[in-house]
Amino acid sequence: MLTTETLIAITGSERYADRKAAFAERLNAYAPSQTAPHRLAQLLPQVLHESMAFRHVREIRGPTHAQLGYEGRADLGNVRAGDGRRFMGRDLIQCTGRGNYRGLTEWVHANLDPGAPDFEEMPELLEEPEWLGVGVIWYWTTRVRASDVEAGNIEMITRQINGGLYGFSDRLQWFDKSALVLLGYGRDQLRAFQSAAGIAVDGLSGPKTRAALHEALVAVDGATAADRLRDQSSGDIDALRTLVRGFMNDAARLI
Repeated sequence: MLTTETLIAITGSERYADRKAAFAERLNAYAPSQTAPHRLAQLLPQVLHESMAFRHVREIRGPTHAQLGYEGRADLGNVRAGDGRRFMGRDLIQCTGRGNYRGLTEWVHANLDPGAPDFEEMPELLEEPEWLGVGVIWYWTTRVRASDVEAGNIEMITRQINGGLYGFSDRLQWFDKSALVLLGYGRDQLRAFQSAAGIAVDGLSGPKTRAALHEALVAVDGATAADRLRDQSSGDIDALRTLVRGFMNDAARLI
């Protein structure tokens, strides 16, 4: 489960705690499989970079030349006058264009909540706490290859989110902080992790350190799964013992 406290620890700030709480609630409810540590460590850097650590839930609009170009863009489904502004980017990973708002709505109705609102009719709802994060879940689960997430391939994930590698160094830094906190370290305790992992302790995060962080996160998830299985087995044994005791008591009364 993702918690507000975890997000505060990663960002190093209690600012936007309401947005952090809303996002955690949405992810836990609608995409619990994505809260596995190694998956969170890939998802959170993208969210944190795109939203500037939960600061923005709506596109900053100049409007820039690119934003003016949204108007009339058929590839975004902007076919009516005013669509470019009305369907500006919203949510923590921005949903942009009428076509994407329609696709999001159809996906949410089919996969999460048939009673959810029509985001094409009410696009501003993607900024509200009740629905914040649903656009992230839609995009992450439909546009980002699961194989890249499982492999910890942050470069390819970034290309699928951004279309290129814009802000890649910032995303890598957020990966380090997210991974360290999810492993129980402070967000800046890279040296402590390197020492524990038996790799060169230089405080620099390169491919080797990031690979070690990913492997450790996968191991944590595996250990958690083993704990769940053991707890389930213990529960089954306890239930069997209770059943046997009940049977023996019934037999004693009959005698």
